[in-house]
Formats: sequence, C-alpha cells, structure tokens
Amino acid sequence: MQFKNILLLLSSALFIFACSSTKAPEENVSSASVDLMQKGFLLSLPEEDGWQVVKKGDYKVLLSKKGASGSYTIQALVVALPTFEDDDQFLEFIKNRMAESSKKHKVLENNTAMYAGTNEVCVQYTSKEERKSKTGQALTLEVASFTCRHPNNPNAGVYMALSKNYAPGNSDENMAEKAIELFNRLYFTEL
Repeated sequence: MQFKNILLLLSSALFIFACSSTKAPEENVSSASVDLMQKGFLLSLPEEDGWQVVKKGDYKVLLSKKGASGSYTIQALVVALPTFEDDDQFLEFIKNRMAESSKKHKVLENNTAMYAGTNEVCVQYTSKEERKSKTGQALTLEVASFTCRHPNNPNAGVYMALSKNYAPGNSDENMAEKAIELFNRLYFTEL
C-alpha cells in the first residue's frame, strides 16, 4: 500500500509539470528576497522576475513563469518514502518511480544519479520527453529534479523540480545547471 502511495505522489508531481494551469495564479512574486516557508522546507525564490505562485499548501508549493522560449514550473513538496537499507536502494527506488511515471510519453533522454552537493542524501533525476500540447502541437518537456531524504524523518523526503515546456529545438539552456542553482536555495526545516 505504501508503494502505491509513493508512486502516486511522484506521478502526481510529474503530471503537474506536464499540465499548464488555466487558473489565475494566486500571487505574483517578483523579488529575490521572497522565501516560501513550508512544513519541512524553505524555498528561496530564484533571482528572476515573473514567477507566480500557482498552488501553495502546508507541504508543497508550485510556481510557474512564462519565458521567451517556453514555460517554466518549479515544484517543491514533502513526499513519503520507505525505509532504505543503503543509498543504492534509495537510488534504485527513485529510478523505478521516475521510469514508471514516464511510461506514457516518449523519453528522449534521462539520467538518475546520487547527488553529493548537500549534507542530506539526495538523488538527482533529469529527463527530456516528447509531449503533445492540448492542441496537438509537439512539445519537449525537460525536467531536472532532486529527491532528498529529510534529516528529521527517515520516512519523509523533499522533492524539488524545475521543468520547462518548449517547442522542439527552441531551447538550448542547461536545465540541470539551473536546477542545481535552485536546489542550492532549498533548506530543510522542521516537519
């Protein structure tokens, strides 16, 4: 049962990236000094104007931004994790969950690896997928994410992802590099 719940959480996270919101955003954030404090983490916003908070709850936040070459999404949320015997088991778990959530789309490239940039145990996942817009237009969805075990709870983690939807061939920016910059602005707090 716990396996299904975790799969549902991770699948939901990727699904949110693939769908653009038609609702008006809750709030417009235009300053690098804005910090979003949630239960389990604090996300300090990127130093770019135009980010809008689409959803915000106790354990999650979803932001979006329209750019010249596509639309961006940042998502951060607390997720349930099983107990792992070692880091390899954690890595394999995330690899399997991401593969499961990408089955419906053509995956152009992906990579899953341990990330050693923090004091916490994290897995970095990057992917590029072929998608279709609601109008049938071809799109590329590029995602760079981190899933970290929370330091205060071995059965909880924080998932943070940066994604970009764009027309094929219309983006050459390094999403993994941008996601690392964003990840360096994520701090763990009490759960």
